[in-house]
Amino acid sequence: MKQKYRFSKIQMGGIFLSLLLSAFLFAQSSTWEKELDDSDSTNKKNTNPGSKSNVSSSDWEADLEKDLQDQEKREKGTEGSRGISSPVQSNQQINRSAQNLMMDAYAAIDIVGAWDRNKPRGTGERIDNQLDIRTAEFGFNGAVDQWMRGTFVGAAHGENGKYNFEVHEAWVQFPFLPFNTSLKAGQMFIDVGRLNKIHAHDRAFTMTPIVHEKFIGWESAIDTGAEFSILFPWKFITQELVLGATNGRKWGHSHDGGTQKNNPLMYAHLKHFYYFGNNWGTQFGFSGIRFEPTTERKNQRLLYGMDAVLRWNRSNLSEIMLMGEGWYQQEVFPSNMDPVTFQKFKSPTKDQWGAYAFLDFKFHQLWSVGVRYDYFTDKSLVDKNGDPAKNAIEAQSLQMTFHSSEFGKVRGSVERRFIQDYSRTSQEETREYRFYIQTVAVLGSHPAHSY
Repeated sequence: MKQKYRFSKIQMGGIFLSLLLSAFLFAQSSTWEKELDDSDSTNKKNTNPGSKSNVSSSDWEADLEKDLQDQEKREKGTEGSRGISSPVQSNQQINRSAQNLMMDAYAAIDIVGAWDRNKPRGTGERIDNQLDIRTAEFGFNGAVDQWMRGTFVGAAHGENGKYNFEVHEAWVQFPFLPFNTSLKAGQMFIDVGRLNKIHAHDRAFTMTPIVHEKFIGWESAIDTGAEFSILFPWKFITQELVLGATNGRKWGHSHDGGTQKNNPLMYAHLKHFYYFGNNWGTQFGFSGIRFEPTTERKNQRLLYGMDAVLRWNRSNLSEIMLMGEGWYQQEVFPSNMDPVTFQKFKSPTKDQWGAYAFLDFKFHQLWSVGVRYDYFTDKSLVDKNGDPAKNAIEAQSLQMTFHSSEFGKVRGSVERRFIQDYSRTSQEETREYRFYIQTVAVLGSHPAHSY
């Protein structure tokens, strides 16, 4: 009997809970039905011509206008900033702090085979009549925080069967300075000309143009210093001025820290960009460089150059690109003194100039064909009689490139060189035929180059 009594209490408790839950659901459904009835009556009133729908519509438009005005005020906080990420965020903008702390990493492999029909030319011109890994490069780049960005690029070069590792780039940049200015500091490819900031595996041709190789080297001018740039606020054209100063210890490709110099290397680059419309655009610029090649400060080199590129692109399916550079170099030497009269006289300067023009036509998403013309001359050469010697290097090259994707390509090219040098007593004119094969593979997220 005692067990039945306990069971009846449990049963009564279950019935009581069921009644309580039923009352709660009934109250909720009544509230829901009442709200539904109120909503229906409101909609019926809004369908009448004399309803207050116009007031609701005006309130919605006023709220939208207020949101637009708030957005314009927030955008003024980033006015003059050159970066793509902003330190000022809107209420609807996702916090990108976590994304900014993530960096992109990549590795690039540049395999080049070169063959000269006559004979190997040695490592000076990178013609060894063999297939070699010219560069193996890896890099990291990304935003340090909302104010600073950083880049590190290391590379190993194959020379004489050995691979020399070196730091290519290690710099930080402040892209959010006022008045559309930016500051970069560290070791970098200095911003002069067209090719100097582009790594060898990213260039539109396999071998470096002759004028670039003669004045700078087969790679690029790399040094440690600071670079300041300003983007002018013109409306009709985009114009940027770059001013830089580096240690001046290295010039071109080098495996050491260079030699100590008395004065820094100074350079300037004025760039212009103009969009014609219909996918046509052009960028052209003017560069000036001054540096001292020796420690004793006995001479200085002055380089003046201009670069231009004209490009038409249709969604990466087809493209036409015309690119060229022209450089003039003058090396100034200190004055000498006559040992008899003790009078100073000015030493003659060494003047050289050269240029190249390159035309590339991407007629298919996977294929492109290109031609290039090179010219270089040294106006300071003299013959055995002391008269100016006629000399020049001319080259014509033809190439075909297979673009497997934006991360890989295979390129084959042939080059004919005509070398004329009447400062020599033999072989004043020679002809050379060179053949190149190149394969480039990029792993990871490679940063995009500027236009």
